[in-house]
Amino acid sequence: MKKRGKARHRNKKKEENIWNVPNTLTLLRVLITFITIYFIFAGYDLVVIVILFAIGMLTDFFDGQIARRFNQTTEFGRKFDVVADRFLMAGVAIAFILSYSLSGLLTQFHIMQIIMIMSRELIALPVAIILLTSGKGIPKVKWVGKITTALQGFTFPAIMLSISYPLFSFSIYMALVTSICGIASGLTFINDAIRKYSK
Repeated sequence: MKKRGKARHRNKKKEENIWNVPNTLTLLRVLITFITIYFIFAGYDLVVIVILFAIGMLTDFFDGQIARRFNQTTEFGRKFDVVADRFLMAGVAIAFILSYSLSGLLTQFHIMQIIMIMSRELIALPVAIILLTSGKGIPKVKWVGKITTALQGFTFPAIMLSISYPLFSFSIYMALVTSICGIASGLTFINDAIRKYSK
């Protein structure tokens, strides 16, 4: 019976329809990441870069909502969504630090804030790589992870805009909150990964 159950589970995975609206939005997020990185190095206006990043983050919100509302959730989509999220955040952050540091526009204070909001990625990345290469898969995102992603979506644009607009200097307080939440999210991910890996 167990073997038959496993066989049915495998067939169910094969039958997943990955060509749906949520996964298309996730793919769009990856494309937006490349465009945003290009705009950063090409010296486009900071506001344009922030708007592009915000659109990318919005696709993360809508793909999940659509997937749940219209019953289009897939295991592929869940994994793809996590990878696309990290790619957007980490890719744009690294490109921004490199480009604006070389231009002399980014101070150590700004860099510190960006590192703070990346606390989850810094903590969880090594474990995530181990899980992906081992074929164990990635644990499901918990509520603390979703809150961290939402906070990053608001805090990173504020940090970027604070370079040219002093009005956004409050970003340091947002960075502190995001950092604390990110640490909790990273540790939760590691705990879930240990449980998953030990099975």
